[in-house]
Amino acid sequence: MNQLRVSVVIPTYNRAALLGRAIQSAVSQFDWDDEIVIVDDGSTDNTKEIVSAFADPRIHYIYHPRAGAGAARNRGVNEAKGYLIAFLDSDDEWLPGKLTVQRRFMEARPEILFSFTNLRRDGGQGLLRGGKWRDDLRDWDKILAPARRYSWYAGLPSETRDFNVYAGNLYHGSLYYNYFPPGCVMIRREEEAGSATRFAEGVSIYEEWECLGRLASQGKGAFLDFIGSVRHEHDGARITDADGVQRAESRLTILHNVWGSDPEFLKKYRANYEHLVHELHLARIRGMIMLGRQREAREEMRKLARVPIAYRSAALMPSGWMHTLLSLRQSLSHLLTAPAQ
Repeated sequence: MNQLRVSVVIPTYNRAALLGRAIQSAVSQFDWDDEIVIVDDGSTDNTKEIVSAFADPRIHYIYHPRAGAGAARNRGVNEAKGYLIAFLDSDDEWLPGKLTVQRRFMEARPEILFSFTNLRRDGGQGLLRGGKWRDDLRDWDKILAPARRYSWYAGLPSETRDFNVYAGNLYHGSLYYNYFPPGCVMIRREEEAGSATRFAEGVSIYEEWECLGRLASQGKGAFLDFIGSVRHEHDGARITDADGVQRAESRLTILHNVWGSDPEFLKKYRANYEHLVHELHLARIRGMIMLGRQREAREEMRKLARVPIAYRSAALMPSGWMHTLLSLRQSLSHLLTAPAQ
């Protein structure tokens, strides 16, 4: 197997108007034997026609009955032939040099199981702007290890300025934080990464978090502080539009699947794990109250040993009252932050 061959997995659902840009951004950086595996997750638009228009034998189209982004990515990984697996969302794109930068790094550092680049968000006017994509505000040398310049690891592509690389273990940190923007990631298809390269299924959001946790439990990761991907804004729905209840439920599922199913991890960090699970149950209750689902919130509270009195009080309010209070709170917030006339 060519250990530098890359398979790019693109899951998509009703994004025909955006998909071509993503495909072109990857194909333009390909070597002759790289490939794209596009998994159409039950689209009802002209996605297949958009893919066919490229007429490139390295682009493979698979129709998959609607099952969610996690299942689509897993199907793509199973079908991929490359030794290096990369991911790209159908509404985003890679910037020039991204594939070469990661491919050279993974070639030079065989002990690194996965790497990911930085990203930017597009403000909708074709201009790049900075954006926070991770919640851990520590510097990367605290999250992973002290930086080394990329040129210490591998030769820089032409017209690419040198940048920092941070390599280390993310397993404990990823219990709390998702460092894994899918369109930035490249994974080495080693034996130990085979079963770990799996995304959560049956969740509404954060399916990539499970893959991060599984990979981080098996080997080292590296953050390349190079902007390799653009996350585009658009009018269509994104999986990040999930509400607070869905977010908490997804995280609880993933925590159980990865860290909660690892007896060695729990021997050392059980208290951390159980505290986080408790906080997520509270977040789920809070989301139910915000959505006016007071009866469900009260039922969930009975399962917990410790619940703040404010939650219990809010859950006893009629749902109509709660919506009114939340609307008043939002209006007051806008009033207090409005500029003076």
